[in-house]
Amino acid sequence: MPTFIHRVDDLLLFSEVVEKGGFSAAARVLNMQRSKLSRRVAELEMRLGVRLLQRNTRSVSLTPMGEQVYAHAQALAREARTVFDLAASVGDTPAGLLRITAPSPLAVTLLGDLVARFCLAHPNVRVLLDSRDQIIDLVAEGYDLAFRAQGSSLTDARVNALEVAPVPLILVCSPAMAKSAPKHPRDLASLPLLAHATQDGVHTWRFTGPAGETESVEFQPRSLSSNMATLRAMARAGLGVALVPRYLSAVLLDKGDLVQILPAWTAPPARIYAVMPTRRGEPLALRRFLEYAVAELPALLA
Repeated sequence: MPTFIHRVDDLLLFSEVVEKGGFSAAARVLNMQRSKLSRRVAELEMRLGVRLLQRNTRSVSLTPMGEQVYAHAQALAREARTVFDLAASVGDTPAGLLRITAPSPLAVTLLGDLVARFCLAHPNVRVLLDSRDQIIDLVAEGYDLAFRAQGSSLTDARVNALEVAPVPLILVCSPAMAKSAPKHPRDLASLPLLAHATQDGVHTWRFTGPAGETESVEFQPRSLSSNMATLRAMARAGLGVALVPRYLSAVLLDKGDLVQILPAWTAPPARIYAVMPTRRGEPLALRRFLEYAVAELPALLA
């Protein structure tokens, strides 16, 4: 007769299968045989007397009853993580697994090195750094911290945000295109421009000049991307002018592969926020990492 703990464990396994989109992916994360994982979920369905998943050869989907059970299983998984995080926060030594998500350009350019130095200083801390570019539901997916470029205040009561630093943006293009570099923002209309966006249409850049004067530039993008590193690559290849973070361009500017244009005109900076779930208790490792990141990132981003 399965114990109550065993039944709870099976609920957590079921939740992992749903979150990962199938038995194979969940089994890899859990370091568990797929056949054993499938059997445990099947036993859970037998004990509950309901079918939770519709299975086919490639994926699984939730039944109506499965959706209801999954909501409770998610809550159970979150509370379990909180218990372990609280246990890891006891004492003065940071420990445990930190789950962090950040846009790939920031993760690759700055955060990978930052995380490595933090973990070397705190041997009992492990970090999962997710570099997907889409915004992740921190509460639903169990993440401790997200770094986001945020243009406005958050309205989600389940999370709280701390502004880490402004991110200066600069206009860059290839050396060949820089030979006909504009002298004023309105001259940008004569060049192909690249937009940071996912939707086509008219876009606007705003600049402030050396004497405080302002100028807006409306344009139809030559190309666009949601990824700043991709825009940088397009500009480097000579496709057009891009407005990208300075930190992301520094190496290529030093090498001469990119050229900054209109340096006397400044665009409103992006802002990096540290976003965390609102929850009871906060792991010591998270507090220490956040302190470290807030101290280090402003200079790196500038």
